[in-house]
Amino acid sequence: MLPLSAQIRRALSESSTLASLTWCLVVLSVFFGPLDISSDAETMTVGLDGQVACKLLVAGMAAMVGAYGFLTSPSVRQTLTTLPPLVVMSILALAGLATPIAISSASLPTTLINITFVVFMVVALFLLGLRGLVTAVLAGVTVTMCLALFFYFFVPKYGLFPELLADGLVVNRMSGTAHPNAVGRAMVLGGISTLYLFRAGTLRLNVALPLFVCFGFAAYLAWSRTALLAGTFGMAILFLDQLTTRAGVAAAAALALVGVMGLASVYVSGQEDHVVGKVLAKVSKSGDAEEITSGTGRSEIWAKAISLISDRPLIGHGFNAAPILMLEYSQATHNAVLHATLAGGLLAGVLMLGLLFWNVFLVFGSEHLLIRAFSAFTVLSCLTEDTILETFPGPCTIVWLLCIFYPVMVDARQVDAIEARKSLQSDRFPDNVGEAQNPGLA
Repeated sequence: MLPLSAQIRRALSESSTLASLTWCLVVLSVFFGPLDISSDAETMTVGLDGQVACKLLVAGMAAMVGAYGFLTSPSVRQTLTTLPPLVVMSILALAGLATPIAISSASLPTTLINITFVVFMVVALFLLGLRGLVTAVLAGVTVTMCLALFFYFFVPKYGLFPELLADGLVVNRMSGTAHPNAVGRAMVLGGISTLYLFRAGTLRLNVALPLFVCFGFAAYLAWSRTALLAGTFGMAILFLDQLTTRAGVAAAAALALVGVMGLASVYVSGQEDHVVGKVLAKVSKSGDAEEITSGTGRSEIWAKAISLISDRPLIGHGFNAAPILMLEYSQATHNAVLHATLAGGLLAGVLMLGLLFWNVFLVFGSEHLLIRAFSAFTVLSCLTEDTILETFPGPCTIVWLLCIFYPVMVDARQVDAIEARKSLQSDRFPDNVGEAQNPGLA
């Protein structure tokens, strides 16, 4: 039997090793989750190839880390019984019920992989903390950015995504590692993470500035307007506390004044219709303002999704049904609530809506600016994209789980710390030893 001091040293060493492994797994999940390198705009199917094999390997390792944390840590088990994890698990369970009649054979594996990542993310939060997880997300999306830019400039066969628009118009967007929308979301999450780590003092300006510029450039090349808008909103929320300072108020007032003067000059000159038309045409992919006003076909996509949901309102079609059932409608529901409803039925959709309202609350009610910023991005992105509960969880799902789990795990960590301190004090150890111990995974 080892003396208590030796047990503490061994536990700390094991915790450090496990934390390093967990950090690497988060990086690999962020990179491999949405990875889909292809030479053209193929249909979104799931099959066993080299890329999928790597994803399955990462998911299997995440499952082992999650199982270890679940079995050894009361904090992990306690956190998993709180409302947000239970709601996510309920959505996945409802999607799993559709397995016998699921449209896609990948429905059950997708359900099990997402359940794995729910447990894994709770363990990762305890082991790495918020800042450690964000650095892992940043490392993963940085690798994605570098590879996507390399393909875009040097191997356009893989780096360009030819998107077919109305009237046969083709627009080339940067893809490289995944669909341009997925690449765009990863880039703006990288931008938010960079700004947060700069504000937290983890990244210096000479590193953060070029990194942020590269993320912005890559996001522009991917040209996902939803991602750009959601990312801008998230970054604004990240600096929300600065608006209360004198400099922030002055900047906001100056910006508002310039905007009012600009609008006044447009209306005085009588050119409002012309200016609005030019702005909308510039923002659109095709140069046609009607593309923006019609929601880029979202209304037709949502109508089709609702029609499919009405066919199986109680059970749903299972995961990955949209690429099969909505082949002529962008192969996705383009809304997180519809995505969950199509997979698991109306109850799953209601539960997902509840989680998004939880995100809305966090935007304004969280004490942590990063949680506010990531929640703001998630809410806005989920309005017009599936975004979360991916086949293989990538940066968006990981960030979303981070947001909704972090606020409910603080008490559990405090319970572990108190129990560890009491245990050490009972063995007549100095107070500073108890404070130095990491209570993450007891």
